[in-house]
Amino acid sequence: MLKWSRLGLAYAKTSNRIVSRKNFFTPATMATKTSNRPKTMLSCEDKLPHLPVPPLRETMEKYVTSLEPLLFDHEYENTKNVVAEFQGKDGIGESLQKKLMEKAANSDNWLSEWWDNCAYFAFRAPVVINSSPGITFPAQTFYSDQDQYRYTAQLIRSVLEFKSLIDSQSLPVDYAGKDPLTMKQYQKLLSACRVPYAKCDGEILTSPEESRHVMVAHNNHFFKLDVFHERTDKPLSEEELVQQLDHIVNLSRYEDDYPVGVLTSHDRNVWAQAYKRLTRDPENRGNVDTIIKSICLICLDQPVNVPSGTEHKYESPHGSVGCGQMLHGGGSQQNSMNRWFDKICQFVVNRNGMVGLCYEHSGAEGPPVMALCEAILKKKFEHGTSVSLPANSQLPSPHKLIWSLNYDLVDRVELAKEHIDQMVNDVTVKLFDFDDFGKNIPKRFKVSPDAFFQVSLQLAYYRLHCHHPPTYESASIRKFVNGRTETIRSATPAAARYAREMDRNNYDSSVKRKLFMKAVEAHVKYTIEAMNFQAVDRHLLGLKLIALENGIPLPELFRDKAYGYALHFRLSTSQVPAKAAAALCFGPVVPDGYGVCYNPMENRFLYAVSSYNSHPKTHSGDFGEYIAKALQDNQLLLSTQSKL
Repeated sequence: MLKWSRLGLAYAKTSNRIVSRKNFFTPATMATKTSNRPKTMLSCEDKLPHLPVPPLRETMEKYVTSLEPLLFDHEYENTKNVVAEFQGKDGIGESLQKKLMEKAANSDNWLSEWWDNCAYFAFRAPVVINSSPGITFPAQTFYSDQDQYRYTAQLIRSVLEFKSLIDSQSLPVDYAGKDPLTMKQYQKLLSACRVPYAKCDGEILTSPEESRHVMVAHNNHFFKLDVFHERTDKPLSEEELVQQLDHIVNLSRYEDDYPVGVLTSHDRNVWAQAYKRLTRDPENRGNVDTIIKSICLICLDQPVNVPSGTEHKYESPHGSVGCGQMLHGGGSQQNSMNRWFDKICQFVVNRNGMVGLCYEHSGAEGPPVMALCEAILKKKFEHGTSVSLPANSQLPSPHKLIWSLNYDLVDRVELAKEHIDQMVNDVTVKLFDFDDFGKNIPKRFKVSPDAFFQVSLQLAYYRLHCHHPPTYESASIRKFVNGRTETIRSATPAAARYAREMDRNNYDSSVKRKLFMKAVEAHVKYTIEAMNFQAVDRHLLGLKLIALENGIPLPELFRDKAYGYALHFRLSTSQVPAKAAAALCFGPVVPDGYGVCYNPMENRFLYAVSSYNSHPKTHSGDFGEYIAKALQDNQLLLSTQSKL
């Protein structure tokens, strides 16, 4: 997903996926396909290719092609002239390309440092909604408080098991086909935290020796919970964790201080100022350090109301509310203050059975995060009894963090509460459980499920808004050293033509099917190019940044109206496959846009749609319905044609 940074650069808030020509797998699935692959997590890092610099002319040709559906004819002709001048004999393009290649020759990944800064750490809007995705797990049924604690205890033990695999580098290497993928993102999932600073944030990774506790948030209080026995170094048992969680809840029944965690939801510069003032006090500084060094944050949330019905056929009311809880917490009157949004992994366990994860995006993309989630989800929750447990006197009592706040910090907390409420009230997230069919249908017709869904998105958007949107989909470039993502521009000329022609009565189904298949083929082709770093966006960003770095006046190419519009992603999308009925969601990246994330399961599509309420022309529910209709029509198109 894309947002605008302070520098006017675009960044990806993505949950990318692994793609091959024939199959679409999550990394965890791929890793089990071949038994003779390396078993040590980082064993292939030195063998990964360095990030290349694509040929200038190829990038310019693809850039011009990608703009065709988005611009009016006169705008398109003007941009073609701008591109011709940029890459011409006397243009600045070749000079910038040469400088970029020189930078690449002295680095294993010329983009990575730039990307971390302009995509994440220099981005000054709140991470809530704008950057951090939420993941909702299948709903649970908790018959008692003890059930909530027991589920949480089992979750903590699963996290510790996964962390042990990371720390010992025992995770098998992820693959895309025959290509090994970088595994370094796994090292930034747990015991990791973002830290606010003026102008540009940082990150702190804590060693396994220092990170031996989790933070538990309940009723807006924070507790340090040691999860290893000091003498034996073994993790606490499930029963011991249940006992400790019960103790934490009893210690935090009443609110008796200000919810400091809500400060992390604010604008990064505002939070950086508050952080500086907060940590002047030694006790506060120690509290923040305790949170930073924790393995993860566990949020024991208060229950929230779920609407009894919905006006949209495939919408899941419980899932929609759950997505909001994972994404932002529902505001100051619900659970947004029971968070520390800078923590990379915040696991949410709501008393009414809403469970999932909110993750700060600077550390990793979707596949490593989803691998962690699936390690949790593969273990079936077993209800326990509500009988009180015998106390283990050898366990140290969980330590409650006590904050020292002056009037200035209290005012900042109150301001942050108002701000999070404004953000929450302006965004709507709807989760749709489309169960007519799943990826089984496109696979039956030898069509990529991802391309099937993306072409359906183009049709849905065109029907609703009558124009073709700049569209972002994330592609993994983890086959390269320190690789993150590249952009798949899904609004291809072929997809745009198909969307325009689909509802015309003068075309029969055979013609429409040919247009559909051309759109699918164009999407698959661009996807493969993006995964091999032969797409457009990151190369253009590199040329822009190398000019700025060398004090060169910004070329007209980057001042051209078309370039800015191409980055105004009205559709920001990601495919995040999971075996379980889990769904990832994120906020829109522009005021008049949508965020769409989907999980293509065998017999259903789970997809979340977000939009801003402040814009009069976008509505998550309406767009979700149009997506369902497009999926149905494309399935009918394939099925009808197969019988002719």
